Amino acid sequence: MSASPPLQMSDFDPVWYLGANADVRASGQDPWAHYSTIGYTEGRHGAPMQAFELEHMLWRGYADIALPVLDTLIVDGPAYEKAAAGWVLARWHLDRRSLESKDIERAYDAIETFHRYDNAASIIAHRGPALLAIHLCLATGRIDRAAWHLDRARTAHPPHADLDLAALTLDQATGGDAAALTAHLGSIYEQAGLAPIYFSEASGNTAQNTAKNAAQNTGLFDRLAPAVQPHSTLDQPYSSPPHSTQPYAARPYAAQPLVSIIMPVFNGASGINHALDGLCGQSWQNLEIIIVDDGSTDETVKIARNRAASDPRIQIIESDANHGAYPARNTGMAAATGDFITVHDADDWSHPHKTAAQVGPLLQDETLQGSLSHWVRVTDDFGMGLWRIDHGWVHRNVSSLMIRAGLRDTLGYWDRTRTNADTEYYYRILRAFGPACLHEVHPGVPLAFGRSTPQSLTMQSRTHLRTQYHGLRRDYMDAAFYWHQQAATPADLYVPCHPATRPFHIPQEIGVGDPQGADTPYDILTKSDLLDPKWYGLAHRDVLAADINPVRHYLEGGAREDRDTGPRFASGAYRIANNLPDDTIPLLHWHQTGKAAGANPLPAFDGALVDALQDAPADRPRVMVFAHAAGPTLFGAERSLLDVIERMVKRGLVPVVVLPVLRNRDYLTRLQAICARIEVLPQLPRNGWRTPDPETVAQARALIRRYAPTQVHVNTLVQDIPLVAARAEGVQSIVHIREMPHQDATLCRAFATTPERLRAQILEQADRFIINSPLLAEWLDAPERTDIRPNTVNPALFDLPYQPKKEITVALISSNILKKGVADFIRIARTVQAEGRPIRFLLIGPPTQDLHLLRPWPDNIDFRGYSATPLKAIAQADVVVNLSHFTESFGRTVMEAMAAARPVITYDRGTPAILVKSGVTGFVVPADDTACVANAVLALEAARGRMIAMGRAGQDRARALQALAEQAT
Repeated sequence: MSASPPLQMSDFDPVWYLGANADVRASGQDPWAHYSTIGYTEGRHGAPMQAFELEHMLWRGYADIALPVLDTLIVDGPAYEKAAAGWVLARWHLDRRSLESKDIERAYDAIETFHRYDNAASIIAHRGPALLAIHLCLATGRIDRAAWHLDRARTAHPPHADLDLAALTLDQATGGDAAALTAHLGSIYEQAGLAPIYFSEASGNTAQNTAKNAAQNTGLFDRLAPAVQPHSTLDQPYSSPPHSTQPYAARPYAAQPLVSIIMPVFNGASGINHALDGLCGQSWQNLEIIIVDDGSTDETVKIARNRAASDPRIQIIESDANHGAYPARNTGMAAATGDFITVHDADDWSHPHKTAAQVGPLLQDETLQGSLSHWVRVTDDFGMGLWRIDHGWVHRNVSSLMIRAGLRDTLGYWDRTRTNADTEYYYRILRAFGPACLHEVHPGVPLAFGRSTPQSLTMQSRTHLRTQYHGLRRDYMDAAFYWHQQAATPADLYVPCHPATRPFHIPQEIGVGDPQGADTPYDILTKSDLLDPKWYGLAHRDVLAADINPVRHYLEGGAREDRDTGPRFASGAYRIANNLPDDTIPLLHWHQTGKAAGANPLPAFDGALVDALQDAPADRPRVMVFAHAAGPTLFGAERSLLDVIERMVKRGLVPVVVLPVLRNRDYLTRLQAICARIEVLPQLPRNGWRTPDPETVAQARALIRRYAPTQVHVNTLVQDIPLVAARAEGVQSIVHIREMPHQDATLCRAFATTPERLRAQILEQADRFIINSPLLAEWLDAPERTDIRPNTVNPALFDLPYQPKKEITVALISSNILKKGVADFIRIARTVQAEGRPIRFLLIGPPTQDLHLLRPWPDNIDFRGYSATPLKAIAQADVVVNLSHFTESFGRTVMEAMAAARPVITYDRGTPAILVKSGVTGFVVPADDTACVANAVLALEAARGRMIAMGRAGQDRARALQALAEQAT
């Protein structure tokens, strides 16, 4: 571990750190102090890993955005990001190789980049990277390097089946014989207390196989065999819970409940014998094995009949046509007579104790509805066949689900589809009975081996397992989850063996011809050309990060929050324009009612100056102002925009405002009072990972042509689309910059860029700049194109009375997020409380998750909530503090406090430290020094007369600054 933290404080993300480390949050420690002294030595990260954010996007349809950035990170990123990008890209390139013949060397180089990082274990602590390195070393012929990685993994990780399987593949690559390979298998089951299995010399050693097959040199998969034969009573296959008095392991065959095993098969002649060997060799003997032939055209039925002739537990159901695996399963389920029902594919092989292990918990705990086991996918020659390595090769086998027969009457049958219905049934059970209703036996131990072949549906491009992240499988499960969510009782989730219509709509490619039912709201919005799932994820990064389907999110909460669905539908604006109640879903209303009535999906709102749009532009010049997004509460940036527009009107201009989102009716009302029209154009924010959305640029250009402005003003660095549109239309563009990217790492992370790249980009995109402080002018360094215009404040603040209270109040007026210093404010209050002084600390602003994470607060803190105006906020305070952890370009709240004659205590950071004259209008203290702030508060409380004098001096300075700002206008 390095001697100093990998991140500096400017790059540290305290909000993310507290969210990711519950113990730090619970302790009440300062997140930066914890990270910089302890956290980084424990392998904790100080900010989200960019590579992992990109990985999330990579598999979910955003490869065009994520892949180029990952390629850059692995070359030029910080050491820890290079390593993380190596892990991400190695798995991506390995998967793509099967589609596009990518050079596997790229995957090998990438995983070695991960392992070269000294602190790689702090990035990925599990076995996955070691297994992937071993796999790629063997695939590229680097046998010695594979052995090195295996030795290192055995030292770094506790014993696990994955490591034994890795040793097996390494021995196999170096010519190990059956005995050596069997030893690795034996280690897996010895650790789990299960009977061993081994590799026979040939697959023809069973009585059922033909002499021809016996003579063949078959692959290792077909040579799997139990080391001991089943007995008439059940061997102990699992650890009985302490309360068990008579485990079923001791019961004779006749007393064992019957287990029905359904085996659907289509043209499975090459593997069915081996699969049946595994089933017939189960230690749980009381079985009915129901083979459902799904219209095979090879020797499958003949082989099945031969096996049934020698084992009465086997029965065969034949179909004259191929209907699909899940309809075949349903046929078997309908015929099953066992107490428990499970499934076994015709090309897999099971450990002899698998059935018993899964029955055991169901017999001992009547609250369980089912059980599952784990497995590993392998090729014919026993190469590890998992398509994407995450934690390891051994993983949950959803297809192994064993249910109580009574569940058939409650939830019914598998969904009739060509893929993923076992996963749907698994989650249907969880939805109906809760997360504790299913039990996984022997996690991490493969109780089955699944044969992985290029012909299987899981490996075909359209239905490949990768589509569980983006594609057919994901579309199917999202529709299923919406259906699950609508169920009020388990009975609502019942699926008949042959339903008249499907329970929910699915992609046609994986259907079996069953008619779809009536469209649900989910179906309507899934088909809507006004809901763009990819756009929705980029616009609402929390939805993308949480991996929630956009349609489901919009229906289940996004609509209530007035989230826009794409560049052609503005939810909040549509709700306001059509006077919809809060529980109405705007886009659904448009499809069901509004479209036929001619409602505009992108409504515009007339303002007080609308008549001026009838005048010729030469008489009343028009300006178009692209504003930033406003939330439910208005802060300094919104007030600054209103001031800018009012000054434009005073100069005889006609403003047309374009909002990227409309959720605040008060904001709209205040804009209407000073504008000609308010348009709403949903826009994706600036982001270094992608280029501006072409459709939205075209819409912005159309607006510019419609109103013919002389200038396009953009009120924030967040938006680049208006600048691109203005340049294309030949209209002068002016950016109002209030952000300080070179001093705000969190902002740059949101933009996915660096201050240098951002500066170069805006200098290229915009014609002129209006900024509010010399600090910004220095960073931009384009004096010939820049005007400095300080912010103005509400003149009524100068008339606000000021008389310090007996118990003085110290206020932090902010958005109440960590970067605004709320954690420091709470720490200061705690320090002052220890002194026993009569001082109250006021948190004025909205409730936030950050405040919630910082509870409990000391008793001398009052949460006052959001104040609609600065007058109402500042009237509550005797002293105002500014504790921002980023460099503010102006510090509007500081200026407002000074105008109201309140002393200000501020950190020595950014423009607020320039506005305040320390010792004259307040105090400027060292940045992030909470003890100094506490001392300043105590000093003011001890000298109340000085508070009034400082307030008056601050008010005089505020008047002078206000006059300068108005002159600049």
